[in-house]
Amino acid sequence: MARRSSGFRTAVKIVKAIDRANKQAIRESQRREKARQRAEAQAIREHEKSVRNAQRELARQVRLKASESKKALKDALLDANEEYLERCNDRAALRKQFIQEVLK
Repeated sequence: MARRSSGFRTAVKIVKAIDRANKQAIRESQRREKARQRAEAQAIREHEKSVRNAQRELARQVRLKASESKKALKDALLDANEEYLERCNDRAALRKQFIQEVLK
């Protein structure tokens, strides 16, 4: 005689299937969370890299500007020195000319 099933085995199979599906859903959720965290960390690293690059570029521009202003100052000093020497030579020549006129 065949025994009639009370449905307990079927219920156990259904519970096990639900449990497997729940575990799988948890694993998938964890995978998605890890992927999201990796993407967020990557975005943060890229942002920090772009900030560092911008800071480097700014520092480079500041150094370049400082060196250009230093060069402009040196050029101005050289020009002023040349003009001063030229004026000194002109005055010396004028003094010599005046002395020559007085001695005549």
